[in-house]
Amino acid sequence: MVTRDGPSPRPAVTHVAQRSLPNARRDTPSPGWESGVWVRIQRRRRYRRLAVLVIAVAATGAGVLAARRGARDVSPPVRLHVVLEGPGRPDGSAPPDARWRLTYEGAELRVYRNALRVVLGCPGHPACTTAASGGSVTLAPDGPGEYRALVFSHPQGGGGRTLQEDLLTARARGDLVELSRSLVVY
Repeated sequence: MVTRDGPSPRPAVTHVAQRSLPNARRDTPSPGWESGVWVRIQRRRRYRRLAVLVIAVAATGAGVLAARRGARDVSPPVRLHVVLEGPGRPDGSAPPDARWRLTYEGAELRVYRNALRVVLGCPGHPACTTAASGGSVTLAPDGPGEYRALVFSHPQGGGGRTLQEDLLTARARGDLVELSRSLVVY
Protein backbone atom coordinates (compact mmCIF):
# COMPACT_ATOMS: atom_id res chain seq x y z
CA MET A 1 0.00 0.00 0.00
CA VAL A 2 1.22 3.38 -0.97
CA THR A 3 0.37 6.24 1.27
CA ARG A 4 0.42 9.81 0.33
CA ASP A 5 0.65 12.78 2.47
CA GLY A 6 -1.62 15.64 1.63
CA PRO A 7 -4.90 15.90 -0.17
CA SER A 8 -6.14 13.16 -2.41
CA PRO A 9 -5.64 13.80 -6.05
CA ARG A 10 -9.19 12.61 -6.58
CA PRO A 11 -11.63 15.20 -5.07
CA ALA A 12 -14.76 13.02 -5.18
CA VAL A 13 -13.12 10.39 -3.02
CA THR A 14 -12.01 13.08 -0.54
CA HIS A 15 -15.54 14.46 -0.18
CA VAL A 16 -17.09 11.04 0.28
CA ALA A 17 -14.44 10.13 2.81
CA GLN A 18 -14.99 13.27 4.83
CA ARG A 19 -18.77 12.76 4.90
CA SER A 20 -18.51 9.21 6.10
CA LEU A 21 -16.23 10.04 9.03
CA PRO A 22 -17.66 11.67 12.14
CA ASN A 23 -17.04 15.43 12.14
CA ALA A 24 -14.28 16.22 14.57
CA ARG A 25 -15.26 19.90 14.53
CA ARG A 26 -18.63 19.26 16.19
CA ASP A 27 -16.98 18.33 19.51
CA THR A 28 -14.92 21.51 19.67
CA PRO A 29 -16.25 25.09 19.88
CA SER A 30 -16.11 27.40 16.94
CA PRO A 31 -13.08 29.62 16.54
CA GLY A 32 -13.30 32.82 18.61
CA TRP A 33 -15.66 31.33 21.19
CA GLU A 34 -13.63 32.82 24.03
CA SER A 35 -14.44 36.36 22.91
CA GLY A 36 -18.18 35.53 22.89
CA VAL A 37 -17.97 34.23 26.43
CA TRP A 38 -16.07 37.33 27.59
CA VAL A 39 -18.62 39.61 25.91
CA ARG A 40 -21.43 37.92 27.86
CA ILE A 41 -19.47 38.11 31.12
CA GLN A 42 -18.75 41.83 30.61
CA ARG A 43 -22.40 42.49 29.75
CA ARG A 44 -23.54 40.83 33.00
CA ARG A 45 -20.97 42.84 34.96
CA ARG A 46 -22.20 46.08 33.34
CA TYR A 47 -25.82 45.30 34.24
CA ARG A 48 -24.85 44.52 37.84
CA ARG A 49 -22.85 47.74 38.14
CA LEU A 50 -25.71 49.70 36.62
CA ALA A 51 -28.19 48.13 39.06
CA VAL A 52 -25.94 48.97 42.02
CA LEU A 53 -25.54 52.54 40.74
CA VAL A 54 -29.30 52.99 40.33
CA ILE A 55 -29.93 51.67 43.85
CA ALA A 56 -27.23 53.96 45.28
CA VAL A 57 -28.66 57.04 43.51
CA ALA A 58 -32.19 56.19 44.67
CA ALA A 59 -31.02 55.72 48.27
CA THR A 60 -29.10 59.00 48.19
CA GLY A 61 -32.11 60.84 46.78
CA ALA A 62 -34.39 59.35 49.44
CA GLY A 63 -31.90 60.37 52.15
CA VAL A 64 -31.71 63.94 50.85
CA LEU A 65 -35.51 64.21 50.72
CA ALA A 66 -35.84 62.81 54.24
CA ALA A 67 -33.21 65.24 55.53
CA ARG A 68 -34.93 68.20 53.85
CA ARG A 69 -38.31 67.19 55.18
CA GLY A 70 -36.87 66.73 58.69
CA ALA A 71 -35.16 70.11 58.56
CA ARG A 72 -38.30 71.80 57.29
CA ASP A 73 -40.59 70.14 59.85
CA VAL A 74 -38.51 71.29 62.80
CA SER A 75 -39.67 74.77 63.68
CA PRO A 76 -38.09 76.92 66.34
CA PRO A 77 -39.97 76.97 69.63
CA VAL A 78 -42.73 79.53 69.99
CA ARG A 79 -43.58 80.76 73.48
CA LEU A 80 -45.22 83.86 74.83
CA HIS A 81 -45.33 85.04 78.43
CA VAL A 82 -47.53 88.03 79.26
CA VAL A 83 -47.60 89.92 82.58
CA LEU A 84 -49.69 92.96 83.41
CA GLU A 85 -47.50 95.32 85.42
CA GLY A 86 -49.52 97.51 87.72
CA PRO A 87 -53.01 97.22 89.10
CA GLY A 88 -55.63 95.41 87.11
CA ARG A 89 -59.37 95.47 87.51
CA PRO A 90 -61.36 92.55 88.91
CA ASP A 91 -62.88 91.84 85.48
CA GLY A 92 -59.40 91.33 83.97
CA SER A 93 -59.23 94.65 82.15
CA ALA A 94 -56.58 97.31 82.71
CA PRO A 95 -56.60 101.07 83.15
CA PRO A 96 -55.01 103.21 80.41
CA ASP A 97 -51.82 103.83 82.44
CA ALA A 98 -51.06 100.07 82.90
CA ARG A 99 -48.00 98.45 81.37
CA TRP A 100 -47.99 95.10 79.58
CA ARG A 101 -44.73 93.09 79.78
CA LEU A 102 -44.30 90.57 76.92
CA THR A 103 -41.49 88.02 76.75
CA TYR A 104 -41.37 85.76 73.72
CA GLU A 105 -39.40 83.00 72.02
CA GLY A 106 -39.75 82.92 68.27
CA ALA A 107 -38.79 84.88 65.19
CA GLU A 108 -41.24 87.77 65.43
CA LEU A 109 -43.73 89.33 67.85
CA ARG A 110 -46.63 91.54 66.81
CA VAL A 111 -49.10 93.31 69.08
CA TYR A 112 -52.50 94.17 67.59
CA ARG A 113 -55.06 96.70 68.75
CA ASN A 114 -58.68 95.68 68.18
CA ALA A 115 -57.30 93.00 65.78
CA LEU A 116 -57.25 95.64 63.04
CA ARG A 117 -53.73 97.05 63.10
CA VAL A 118 -50.26 96.35 64.43
CA VAL A 119 -49.21 98.75 67.18
CA LEU A 120 -45.85 97.13 67.90
CA GLY A 121 -43.56 94.66 66.13
CA CYS A 122 -40.39 93.03 67.45
CA PRO A 123 -37.69 93.00 66.29
CA GLY A 124 -37.62 96.46 64.81
CA HIS A 125 -39.32 98.60 67.44
CA PRO A 126 -36.98 100.73 69.59
CA ALA A 127 -38.57 99.46 72.83
CA CYS A 128 -37.79 95.81 71.96
CA THR A 129 -34.94 93.95 73.57
CA THR A 130 -33.92 91.04 71.35
CA ALA A 131 -31.98 87.89 72.13
CA ALA A 132 -30.87 84.93 70.00
CA SER A 133 -34.18 83.09 70.30
CA GLY A 134 -36.66 85.89 71.02
CA GLY A 135 -36.90 89.01 73.12
CA SER A 136 -39.02 91.14 75.39
CA VAL A 137 -40.84 94.45 75.39
CA THR A 138 -42.90 96.54 77.78
CA LEU A 139 -45.94 98.06 76.12
CA ALA A 140 -47.82 101.11 77.32
CA PRO A 141 -51.21 100.94 75.58
CA ASP A 142 -51.79 104.02 73.44
CA GLY A 143 -55.52 104.15 73.97
CA PRO A 144 -58.60 102.13 74.85
CA GLY A 145 -59.15 98.87 73.01
CA GLU A 146 -58.43 95.17 73.00
CA TYR A 147 -54.75 94.23 72.68
CA ARG A 148 -53.45 90.81 71.64
CA ALA A 149 -49.91 89.58 71.02
CA LEU A 150 -48.94 87.03 68.37
CA VAL A 151 -45.59 85.23 68.08
CA PHE A 152 -44.47 83.63 64.79
CA SER A 153 -41.93 80.82 64.37
CA HIS A 154 -40.58 82.38 61.16
CA PRO A 155 -40.27 86.06 60.17
CA GLN A 156 -43.38 87.25 58.35
CA GLY A 157 -42.00 90.25 56.52
CA GLY A 158 -44.01 93.31 55.66
CA GLY A 159 -45.46 95.79 58.11
CA GLY A 160 -48.27 93.59 59.34
CA ARG A 161 -51.92 93.65 58.44
CA THR A 162 -54.89 92.60 60.50
CA LEU A 163 -54.68 89.82 63.06
CA GLN A 164 -56.83 87.51 60.98
CA GLU A 165 -54.81 88.02 57.77
CA ASP A 166 -51.52 87.43 59.58
CA LEU A 167 -52.85 84.25 61.21
CA LEU A 168 -54.13 82.88 57.90
CA THR A 169 -50.84 83.68 56.14
CA ALA A 170 -48.75 82.07 58.87
CA ARG A 171 -50.85 78.93 59.02
CA ALA A 172 -50.86 78.60 55.22
CA ARG A 173 -47.05 78.66 55.31
CA GLY A 174 -47.02 76.04 58.05
CA ASP A 175 -45.54 78.34 60.71
CA LEU A 176 -46.15 77.83 64.39
CA VAL A 177 -47.89 80.71 66.15
CA GLU A 178 -48.92 81.51 69.70
CA LEU A 179 -51.64 84.01 70.46
CA SER A 180 -51.93 85.72 73.86
CA ARG A 181 -55.07 86.24 75.83
CA SER A 182 -56.62 89.60 75.18
CA LEU A 183 -55.96 92.66 77.33
CA VAL A 184 -58.86 95.06 77.38
CA VAL A 185 -57.90 98.65 78.19
CA TYR A 186 -60.47 101.34 78.99
